[in-house]
Amino acid sequence: MDTAPLRVVGFPYPPFMAPDERGKPAGPMVALVAEAFRRMGQSASIELLPLPRALLQVETGEAVAMFTVKKTPEREAKYLFSSEPVLFQEYVIFVASDSTLAFRGDLNALAMASIGVVGGTSYGAIFDAAARQGTFKKLEMSSSHEANFRKLLANRMDAVVCSRAVGVEILRQLQATRRVKISGPPIETTQSHVMFNKAAATPQLVARFDMAVRAMRREGLVGGQRALRRHD
Repeated sequence: MDTAPLRVVGFPYPPFMAPDERGKPAGPMVALVAEAFRRMGQSASIELLPLPRALLQVETGEAVAMFTVKKTPEREAKYLFSSEPVLFQEYVIFVASDSTLAFRGDLNALAMASIGVVGGTSYGAIFDAAARQGTFKKLEMSSSHEANFRKLLANRMDAVVCSRAVGVEILRQLQATRRVKISGPPIETTQSHVMFNKAAATPQLVARFDMAVRAMRREGLVGGQRALRRHD
């Protein structure tokens, strides 16, 4: 095994990754990434940081890699990505239980709704493209998904866009599952990857990571949200 540990960062994103009762990184994504590096024979030090800090550290090279991250053209121009996805998620629209706001698959119907999003987060190609095109007139930026749900619960916004599993878990933690509902079908099922700093990681390292993940997928150890649907 390579002796020098690679610094790898993630961010709190329950139920996929969050600090445990001792403050240590835990969750299925932490376990998956740790196991992939173990199979590679490469030691890795994993830490969960606030999302903006994690992004900054992989940008500066203080961290070699970050998980889990969606590919975008802007990111692919700057970073190396695992070709193998490590997480699959359905992105949906959450609204208050008594809301009359109805999403039926057409994002234009949400043009005048105040929608909570998190800065620096991709919500998949479909939602991101609509946002760039100016479809949404009232996007409200927050620092976390939890902050958005708290605003929704306080009637300070009309809707929140979020991963189904993450939203369900946050509402469970807030003891508010009966106060919020999902409106309409998923916007998109997205794939997330591990993102590597180009100066700190080689294409060969990324290829070895992909080989490890492919082997784990064959063994049924990689499933993302599809393995977590019991939380819904």
